[in-house]
Amino acid sequence: YRQHLFSTWTSHLAAASIKYRADIARTEYLSNPDERLRWQANALPTDELCVENAIMLKRFNRYPLIIDPSGQATEFIMREFNERKITKTSFLDDSFRKNLESALRFGNPLLVQDVENYDPILNPVLNRELRRTGGRVLITLGDQDIDLSPSFVIFLSTRDPTVEFPPDMCSRVTFVNFTVTRSSLQSQCLHRVLK
Repeated sequence: YRQHLFSTWTSHLAAASIKYRADIARTEYLSNPDERLRWQANALPTDELCVENAIMLKRFNRYPLIIDPSGQATEFIMREFNERKITKTSFLDDSFRKNLESALRFGNPLLVQDVENYDPILNPVLNRELRRTGGRVLITLGDQDIDLSPSFVIFLSTRDPTVEFPPDMCSRVTFVNFTVTRSSLQSQCLHRVLK
C-alpha cells in the first residue's frame, strides 16, 4: 500500500513538473543510521516495513494503534521505552484506569493491549480534550480532573489483524500495521540466516 501511495505521489509530482529525488529512500530520509541501529538492538526486525513502522511510532500526530499479530511491535516498544519506565496494561486489566491516571500524571509511556475491548474512558485522551488552568494542563477522566504531563504518550495495541474499528475510532488514531508480509518475512529470514 505504501509503495503504491509513493508511486502515486511521484506521478503527481512529475505531472506538476515539481522536481524530486527518486533515489532517496524514505527510511533513510526520515530516520538516521544511529536510530535504526538502536531500533535493531531493541528487537525491531530490519525489514523495510518494520523500519517504516518504527518511524511512524516516532513521528505521529494522533496516538498510534498498532496491529501486532506476532508480538514483535510490543517487544520493540517495551525495549525502546524501557528507560522511561513504560507500563504495559490491557483494557481487560482491573488496574487499567489506575495505570492510565499514573501515566498521564507522571509522563510514563503506556502500552495498552486488547484494544478491541476499548474503554470509552480513553476518549478524552485520544481527542486531546485538554484544559489549561493556572499554568496546569488538565484532562478529565470520568468525573476526575488529572494533571497531564507533557511527556505522556500512549500506544494502543491488538494482536487480532481482523478486528474492525468504528469510523470515529479510526479518525482519532494513527494505524501502524505490523502484520508480517511475504517480503517482510523473506527479509527477516534472510537477516537471521546471515547473523
